[in-house]
Formats: sequence, C-alpha cells, structure tokens
Amino acid sequence: MTNVKRVVIVGGGSEAWLAAAALQVAFKHLKLDVCVVETDAARDVIGRWTLPSSRGIHGLLGVKEVDFVRATNATFKLATEHRGWQGEGSRYLHAHGEIGSDLSGTPFYRYLAMQATMGREADPEPYSLAAAAARRGRFARPIAKTALTSSFTYGYHLDDAAYRAYLQAHALKLGVRRMESAMREVVLASDGRIASVTLQDGASLEGDYFLDCSGRAAVLMQALSNAAREDWREWLPNDRMISMSAPGIADAPALTRTIASDAGWCWCMPLVRGSVAGIVYSSAFTSDDAALDRLRATIPGVSGEPLMRTFASGRRKYLWYRNCIAVGASGVELEPLAGADLHLAQLGLATFIELFPLDGVGAIEAAEYNRLMGEQADLVRDFTLAHYRANATRQGDYWEAIRRASLPERLAQKLDLFRANGRIRMFDHESFEETDWAWVLLGSGCIPQAIELHSKTHLEAVSPERFAPLRASIERLAATMPRHMDFVTGRSPA
Repeated sequence: MTNVKRVVIVGGGSEAWLAAAALQVAFKHLKLDVCVVETDAARDVIGRWTLPSSRGIHGLLGVKEVDFVRATNATFKLATEHRGWQGEGSRYLHAHGEIGSDLSGTPFYRYLAMQATMGREADPEPYSLAAAAARRGRFARPIAKTALTSSFTYGYHLDDAAYRAYLQAHALKLGVRRMESAMREVVLASDGRIASVTLQDGASLEGDYFLDCSGRAAVLMQALSNAAREDWREWLPNDRMISMSAPGIADAPALTRTIASDAGWCWCMPLVRGSVAGIVYSSAFTSDDAALDRLRATIPGVSGEPLMRTFASGRRKYLWYRNCIAVGASGVELEPLAGADLHLAQLGLATFIELFPLDGVGAIEAAEYNRLMGEQADLVRDFTLAHYRANATRQGDYWEAIRRASLPERLAQKLDLFRANGRIRMFDHESFEETDWAWVLLGSGCIPQAIELHSKTHLEAVSPERFAPLRASIERLAATMPRHMDFVTGRSPA
C-alpha cells in the first residue's frame, strides 16, 4: 500500500483535467485526494486532432462517445491527407487502418513496395476501408463482424475549449477537487522537493506529488530548476503556430488536411459547427505577418482573432523530477503534425499510474519513468520528422535546411533499412505501428531499391488479380456507410 495520499495538478487545459480524471478513476480504491489548481495561461489553440488512443482513455474514464461528441462540437478522424509535401500537386493519405491483408505472414505493404520497385502502382488507398471511407466523406464505427469491418479505427477533431470544459465537468463528477483561487507561488522543502503551492487568496495547498500540466510555462518544473533539455530544433525548426476559426466544410470528410508551404505547413479540420485552420511554421524562414497571409490565402474565409502558439521542439531530460511530473507541453514540445500531443500526455499518465510510487521519494520509479517516456517521446519525434525526410522533395530554403541535418540514429536506421530492402524496423515503445510507417513511406513515394529475398520469392507468386475481390469489397462497404456529417449530427443511426 502506498503512503502517497495527495496529488496536486497545476494547469488549466485539457491535459490537466484528463490527468485528474485518470488518477481519480485509477486510485478510487485508495481514496486518493486529487486536486486541480488552474493556471492563468492564455489560450493558444482553438482546435486539435487526436490519435485513436483517445478512444481508449475515454473508455477507461467512463466517457460515453455519443454524449462527448454532442457536447464538444467534435467530428471523427479516419485519416490525414498530406498535400504538397512532395511538390505542388502531390498528395497522400495516412489512414487509421490496415493496408490489405496478411499474405501468409508477410505484411501486405511489402507487396506494394515490391510493385513500386518495378515501377507499378503502389498506392495503399484501394486496399484500406478507412481510406476509402475518408475519401468518400463516409463514416461508421468499426465492428468485429469481419476482418475488414474491424480493420480500422479513428480519432477525433476537437474544439479545445469545449473539450476542456467537458473533461472538467467529468472530473468534478468523479470527485476531483478544484481550487477556486489560482496559484501564486511554489514552495520548496529543504530537500528541494515541492512542499506546497500558495494560492492567490493566501491559502497553502500541500501535496505528496505534483503534476505540471501548465503547458510551456512549466511553472512547477521551472521552480525546481529542472532545465536539462533535449533540443530537437536542428531537425524540426518550426516554432510557431497560428490558428483561426474557419467556415464549415460542406459534407466534411472524416479527415485532417495538411498543405505544405514555403516555410512550414497549413492545416484544416472540420467541426460540427464551422472548422478550424492554422499554419505551423519557422520564424527563421518567414515572418508572423507573412505566415498569416499564407494561411488566409490557403484556407479562404478564416476569421476572428488569430491565436499564436510559440514552442521549441524538444523535451525535458527529466520528465519526472523529484516529486513533480511534467505532463503535456511542460515536458515535451512538438509540432502537431502527427496529432500526438494528447497521446503523449496519456502515455505519461498511464506510465505514472503503472509506476505509482509507494512513498514520497520514488527515485527508482522516476528513473524508469524517464527512460520509458524519453524513448516514447523520441520515437514520436522520429515519426513526425519522417514526413519531412522520407521523400519530401519540395524545394526551397526551408525544406533544404531540414534535409541537410543529420538524422537521429534510430530514424536513420529505419529509413536506410526500408530503402535497402523494404523492411520497416520497429523499436520498443513505438506509438505508431508498422502500418502507420508504411502509410507514410509508401505515400510519400519512398521506394526501396529491392525487396528482401525471402519476401520477394513469396510475393512474386502473388497475382494482382487476387486482390480484385478485396478492392471491390472495400468499395462496396465504404459506399454503404453514412455520410460522415450525417453520422455525427445523428441524421444517420449512430
């Protein structure tokens, strides 16, 4: 049994309330006192997209999807479409679903990779139900009836303010406490750990452990002088994001769209009411005004006050330091290309719950937490960087500067191996599966020089006509799904 009884969470965003609800549910039997002290950080994002892992944590927290979608202006996300990353006119999908079906132990993507080596069509989309539905503006939940109908999953597009309010109400209903007064200062004990936080009304709030969910300000970690940091800006120079409201998208598909630009990339995602658009860019290659002009030219109709978010790609070396754990942007800062910001926060929470300390010291647990979360964050960085380096042939100073940097070792190994023989090497603790990597590598036109002999011998005997029934079944199933926005708004059975 642990002697940790009080956990204080500092922050006012979605990550803070997600953390509070998760701890309350996980340790309900211990009667853990979970308290949130909201910070005054300015809102810096209007909307966000998530990975399918959000479905998992929602289920654990008892969130009913129908209620959640209705309350938060959310839509579903089957895929991301990347436009212009290989030059003007190029595009490809990364769908949240399988590609084809296993070929006697050989992943289907290797068959497509072999076709690419012979100069033939290697597009994964015709072999994916998620991709077919996303392209056609269709959506339905996966069902376990057949291998094909269970071959995909989905994430969400979220109105961030509505999502935060929903999580707050849910956490309070679970029994989480919320302090009405904001934080004024952090009080350290003689051993350098956090003893308490002082509130604006003068009250003191003690805790055994503290979660820093205050975003880039990292008010708790900064008070601990936890400055050691892994800097990723050599590979990922983007340091700004502007987001704005945009008009609704007629018959909006269940996908996020990114559009490469001269110094970064624009994005657009649908909500039930309206949409949200933005631009992620490097201030070293363009000005804020020029970036805003680019956004307005790329996504016509954006309106309202632009929200600016600044960040510096990288992570803290110690995400668990003394009795404080950095969750979200207080620990890891990364552009949202992969939609993994909430995912990394969820991983941090799940790992903290698994390693929950038996006492107030927790040094052994902290070391293991830092190892695991450091590896997971680095691998998400590598997946993000792969979009720029797998085969992003777009020209310009910005793109050429990214290509000149030496790759992180594990990403270099992964790309070298795929280019040599079509295999995708997977490391421990990867958030993105082998199929996710195949979507990006094949979609971006990264063609292997050859296919490993064992797979090639097996695949050469496979006739392309064998897959005609699979393609036909995918087309038929996608066509029978409801329109995405009809499904979201309840005009079709949910």
